Amino acid sequence: MDIPKHLEQKMRSNAELYGAVLQSIAEFKPWFDHSKTPFFPEYTDHNWSHVAQTVATAVSLIRDEAWSQVTPDDACVLMLAVLLHDSGMHLSEDGFLALINDNANRRSVEGWPDESWGSLWMDFLSEASRFDARKLITLFGDTKPVHPPPSDSTEWTARDRLLIGEFLRRHHPRLAHEIAVHGVPGVGSCPLRLKGVPSDLADLAGLISRSHGMPLRSIIPALSRFDARAYKGIHAVFLMCVLRIADYLQVQAERAPTQMLHVKKLRSPLSQGEWAAHDAIRDIRSTHNDPEAIYVDAKPKTAATFLRLKRLLTGLQDEIDATWAVLGEVYGRFGPLQ
Repeated sequence: MDIPKHLEQKMRSNAELYGAVLQSIAEFKPWFDHSKTPFFPEYTDHNWSHVAQTVATAVSLIRDEAWSQVTPDDACVLMLAVLLHDSGMHLSEDGFLALINDNANRRSVEGWPDESWGSLWMDFLSEASRFDARKLITLFGDTKPVHPPPSDSTEWTARDRLLIGEFLRRHHPRLAHEIAVHGVPGVGSCPLRLKGVPSDLADLAGLISRSHGMPLRSIIPALSRFDARAYKGIHAVFLMCVLRIADYLQVQAERAPTQMLHVKKLRSPLSQGEWAAHDAIRDIRSTHNDPEAIYVDAKPKTAATFLRLKRLLTGLQDEIDATWAVLGEVYGRFGPLQ
């Protein structure tokens, strides 16, 4: 993987942690390359290229004037957080079964009173049994009632996989945090996991990953075990802001190549809409007259795609506004990052 120049230069200044990051990348990359995201067959690209694009976008969001305040530990933990943030979407069939059968909730993370995955899954199935026609069409492209998938994964249909995918989509930020701390759910006693990363930094990287699926302010209390402003030179809130905006900006057309649509029909209207929205983005750049603006060049083909893009970009603006406010609240009284 080509790590952006600014980031790699920073990372190299902490040789031990940099080595751990490289080992962790070497562990996770083959999994991302070959998982084929079995529960997300119709989703836009979430393979290794998404990790590379997200970290490149994250680096581009950090202004030149800010790099002097970014520490080597910041750089390493940001790379780990990007690596982890969508890792739960690569879960295998065996991994999913191991997850929901962990009734003892052994994967819970200290300080998080999370419900067990088995209970979450049963609650989700109960909710899914009551999905109305609009929700069913959005997820599956039809109005057939939802039934629990068989216990034997070899009997799962495409519809079963879409249902499991919706469950994992909702909870993948939490799963990213647990993967950081406990490794990837699966068979055997030696799970795929981060290599050589101190346990507290693995937890912090997982927490930063988890934050991208939560309102930003709601995650600040969880930093009490570390420090909201800085922990071992790591500015967690700053990294959370960078990650969530970078992930939001991954809407380029390359993530949904139109060539795929010539050989594969998308049955879920939700997936169809996502692919159309991604395909409508022609370019994203910061070379606008306003030096602090991001210019999105889009050409939607339908009114539905236009409205979807409008919601997407409105959501992005809301995220930018929220991150700006939280950055001021956490760091504003103290000048540069400290």
